Amino acid sequence: MKFQYLAVIFVIIMLPIVLVMSFYTQTQTDVMKRQGEYRTYLSDATHDAIKAFQINTTNSYYSSVSDSKIRDIEAAVNAFYNSLTANLNFNKSELQAYVPAIVFTLYDGYYIYGKRYNVYEGPTINESGELTNMTINTNTEDITDPDLYEYGLKPFVYYSCQYQRGSDNFIVNYTLDNFISIYGTIDGEYRNMSGYLIQIDKNQDSFNGEYKGTTIENRTERLTEYLRFSAESSDRLPDGEYQYVVHQNQKIYINGSEYFWYDQGVAHPIQGITTKAAIAETIRTSSSYEYYKEAYAFSKKVYELLGSGSNPIKQVNIRTVVRKADGKIEITSGGTNLEFNAGENAIFDIIKDPENPESTFNQHRIAVIKNAIETNLMAAINSYNSNASSFSYALPKLGEEDWDRVVNNVCMISFMQGMPLGTKYFNDYVVIPNDKNNEFVDNDSLYLITNDGKYHMPNCPYLVENISSNPNMIVGGYINTAFQRQTVDENYYYRHRYNNIPCTPCYQCLVNSSGKYDLDDDIINNTSGRITRDRSNYDISILRQKYFTIFGREKNNLYKTNR
Repeated sequence: MKFQYLAVIFVIIMLPIVLVMSFYTQTQTDVMKRQGEYRTYLSDATHDAIKAFQINTTNSYYSSVSDSKIRDIEAAVNAFYNSLTANLNFNKSELQAYVPAIVFTLYDGYYIYGKRYNVYEGPTINESGELTNMTINTNTEDITDPDLYEYGLKPFVYYSCQYQRGSDNFIVNYTLDNFISIYGTIDGEYRNMSGYLIQIDKNQDSFNGEYKGTTIENRTERLTEYLRFSAESSDRLPDGEYQYVVHQNQKIYINGSEYFWYDQGVAHPIQGITTKAAIAETIRTSSSYEYYKEAYAFSKKVYELLGSGSNPIKQVNIRTVVRKADGKIEITSGGTNLEFNAGENAIFDIIKDPENPESTFNQHRIAVIKNAIETNLMAAINSYNSNASSFSYALPKLGEEDWDRVVNNVCMISFMQGMPLGTKYFNDYVVIPNDKNNEFVDNDSLYLITNDGKYHMPNCPYLVENISSNPNMIVGGYINTAFQRQTVDENYYYRHRYNNIPCTPCYQCLVNSSGKYDLDDDIINNTSGRITRDRSNYDISILRQKYFTIFGREKNNLYKTNR
């Protein structure tokens, strides 16, 4: 009987424990499963948003214009919430409580979508239908009133850094590549200058046609695009290939002796003798050579002003404006908030290649971009947190791989925090790059067309291993967005053709992506012009010359509002 009693007691004691442990285990399993699902939903929603942004921007030559950017970003935000609401049992207003911020990092700055303080007390409409009550709310005591907050895009923030050297006080706006803008007082003169930075020779006054060990020829290219025209166009031109040039930030197409610009299937004729004469002069200009020539002149000027002499701009010259928790402004020196410390190195010493990832300039540029995003994103989430009811929102630490995407691509960063999972909250973020955009030309964003009607990445094995035996195989090349499918009157077409047949992607580099050479080491920075692989030696001097010619032309032709 004693053993039976013990067995009964054991069951009485252990059964509740087993049931509780079983329930806890099942609960934790459900939480982990739900956490994985939410992560997938967040990732899918971000993918959908960046795809919507990509479609809208790649179909517009002026997608970098401010109004167009805002419209495209707001459309992407709607796509993000539409995707989430399709997977989660929440409407948009409910989901917004769990999304403290959405960040769109662009070429020269970024937007943050989230709660923003409404500084207007109105507007309202009176009986006459007029807008009234447009007074700005200056009552700072109301800043904690949740009714004064609304969701929307916050003001655009540039990737900028301020410098002070004696009486010199200026700001540099950085970008995702080697383009910078400088404005402020330098050497007692107010300056406003923009351009690309490339490596220079301090003993050479002007561009001599040499770039990274290859020759950039000063000759024009014949650029063409296939255009399809809308059936409703009053002066409809025949569908076909048209030569074009980029004149004053605008694509101009040529039809015999007439010029026109193209928009959504409609040709808009260009009038004016003076304008036509200027366009004709642009046709006779080498866009690629002009890029390197202008970049060299700009780089030389920047080096003379900021990177040379006995007092070049260094880390100690950085000035940082910090808004403290009590609302007061504090200015610090030395860039102590930046991740990279240039020390005694001149930041703008571009005798050392500024496009080299290891250069002082490039590492400083990346540190400025990261700091600008982190600082304002933290402030945005803290602002959101001050109006939250219970959950405490915080900026998560982004990994190095995520930062590498952000500082090298147009990206979308989405945050989701405080979503109940049962025994815990879902807190995560997703970074999705947009590798096809009209904002800038990255090293790997060019496709080269060969005489078999295929387009390739510059490090394609087919190009590397055959260019020396077939030096005329590359017949053209453009930014990758130029190969996206276009639509007019619900009919699809492609802008680039060879022998009147649409160009198709190379299987070896764009479809299969196997065996590609390293673009930076084997192509761009390989000044020897030769590659050895598997006991075979390849001459790529022609490939590099074609690549840099197309690269310079596409950079020069990009729309930029401050050029």
